[in-house]
Amino acid sequence: MKTKLFFAAALSLTVSQTVLSQTDEFGYTTVELSMGASYANRVFFDLSANNIVSQPANTWDIAFFRNSAFSFGERVNDAKAIKVYQASANPADFETISLADKPNWGEPLYNPDITEALEDGVFANSTLLPANGLNFGWGSYSPGGIISGKVVFVLEYENGDYYKFFIEKYQAGYTFKYAKWNGTTWDATQSKTLASGTDDAYFNYFSFETGAKVENLEPSKSAWDLMFTRYYTFFNGQMMYRMAGVLQSPNVSIAYVRPESQATSTFSAPAAANYSKTISTIGHSWKPTIGAPHADAVYYIKEGNSYYRLYFITNGGTANGNMFFKYKNITSELAVADFGKKGSFGIYPNPTKADKKVNILFDVKQTASKNGNVEIYDFSGKKVYETAIANQSGFSTKEVDLNRLNSGTYLVKITYGGQTETKKLIVK
Repeated sequence: MKTKLFFAAALSLTVSQTVLSQTDEFGYTTVELSMGASYANRVFFDLSANNIVSQPANTWDIAFFRNSAFSFGERVNDAKAIKVYQASANPADFETISLADKPNWGEPLYNPDITEALEDGVFANSTLLPANGLNFGWGSYSPGGIISGKVVFVLEYENGDYYKFFIEKYQAGYTFKYAKWNGTTWDATQSKTLASGTDDAYFNYFSFETGAKVENLEPSKSAWDLMFTRYYTFFNGQMMYRMAGVLQSPNVSIAYVRPESQATSTFSAPAAANYSKTISTIGHSWKPTIGAPHADAVYYIKEGNSYYRLYFITNGGTANGNMFFKYKNITSELAVADFGKKGSFGIYPNPTKADKKVNILFDVKQTASKNGNVEIYDFSGKKVYETAIANQSGFSTKEVDLNRLNSGTYLVKITYGGQTETKKLIVK
């Protein structure tokens, strides 16, 4: 696969590549994406733009969620294999905390991977504070929209480094302090304030080594769908294990189908209930711990009013970090009608299969004054089917049996919120 160098930022060593649209006989684009040897990079992929953004994975320690002044969350960098210990629920203990107390800190904490919120992070998993509506893992709510820190943490790194870390408060940004263990005692405490700012990104990234925010570590929120990265999971229900795989953007929902033929011209998109916002829906489910990807695993991705079908073809492992895949925009094959802010509707498969059953998709984003409807006409103008679109928001599907219809071309008329769209349906 040829790629075109699009942009390189020397400060953060970010590399962006636009994948040239070379497609196979079924219309799928091959993407030769790589995290590099030993998974040295974190890589973002934008489905609509065929664009890869790759960055060194080890340039930051803490990611602070900054999507709005009223949203907060913090994740540690799993590329650095950080274990987080909740050392004390007394803020004053930050000054006196000792590594000799490590046996009393319990099991380490990790960023969650089974969550629908990308901002869910390790510090919110602290259990030292009483469970009530005012406590949020590391701190407690105070009047004025302030979260005041209560829990002192110690971070243990794979290379043997230790940092003590305390979030003092969150108020449209983060005030925190930290110190590094030098082998004998703690270095001087560093106190920082990191404002949420105006970056068009989900997180601000901070490096203990430089003592500053790391710029340009994430594409704009609308410019990525999949993130190829390291993350921890409770592997096989037995132990926390660091994987390399795929986390998804809040902008998409994904359905995992297995078994299903990968290289094919025909398919049946999953029912609405099968699409998930869980950030690790793809995760590592496409591969064994070593060896080639599963040959029967397929992913359907919904991004706004667009739908994609994707499957993996290469798993290079730690040797080269290659995670090659094929994907295709299947929106036109689902006969999706876009009603802007009101929603989108569609029919699939189109053409139908031999059983002549189709699914009508309803993705209502904004309720209208009355129900909409879907009508199917033959080319003589005769109405052969009709169903209502319920006036309620949400994503749903309805199976329709068109077995009584003769093979041929039909027109599907979709009306909702004062708008009408017409799509062509081929019944085999």
